[in-house]
Amino acid sequence: MAAQAAEGDPIRLEASGTLHIGADGANVGFTPDPALNAQVAAQVQRGVATWRFAATGSHGRPVDGDTDVRLALEAVPLSGGYGLRLAQAWFGTPTLTPGAVPPDYPRMLLEARAGARVLLQLRLDAQGHVEDASITDAAVLTHIKDAGISATWRERFEQTSIAAARRWSFVAGSTQAGVATYPREVRVLVTFWPRDMKGDTDYRHIGWPMETSPWAITNKTTLPPGSVLIDPRVVPVDSVLSLGSDVIGSML
Repeated sequence: MAAQAAEGDPIRLEASGTLHIGADGANVGFTPDPALNAQVAAQVQRGVATWRFAATGSHGRPVDGDTDVRLALEAVPLSGGYGLRLAQAWFGTPTLTPGAVPPDYPRMLLEARAGARVLLQLRLDAQGHVEDASITDAAVLTHIKDAGISATWRERFEQTSIAAARRWSFVAGSTQAGVATYPREVRVLVTFWPRDMKGDTDYRHIGWPMETSPWAITNKTTLPPGSVLIDPRVVPVDSVLSLGSDVIGSML
């Protein structure tokens, strides 16, 4: 997935796949997700092959095993083409268990054509169940002049999001020494999309680090009215792995 906001801005891409790490934190291999562009995948493979991780992960286990990774990349113009610069990396990204029930869309807010984005922070136990849920940030998408009504709407969206999240569980994105390993906390973005509403895909104003949306929203939404969407790109707050050197900002 790629996006370019304006002429002269860097081209931003997301790349995801699985790292295969040896017991000493070296011998790093990379299997790209099938949808990843082949040229990008090859460049990522060359770059991660030089990475070295601490031999012990955040839970005190040897790091040998497979770990899901998501990379935020910037395409940088070079002589004769482009190079890829690493803007951010998330290791051991878990995924929401299939069949997880999304938050209810409060009927009153749907009838008022009120929408919102809610950024949740979830604490996980060792089995990937949600122990606690809190709000990192939230934004009501529907313009309304009455600040009191807007605050009430926001609180209601937050309440229904937390109620649903406390019932969720996750599938591990990392296996270390044969044991499923989870970050202690993750962030999840929920979007409430009412009928007849237009909107952009820039979520960074509420602290969401991704550049683009995984669903198609251009000038006019293609989403069914009353949709409640959970962004599948879960973001770990803490990392299950530790790199021996800082690679953020480096070229792959």
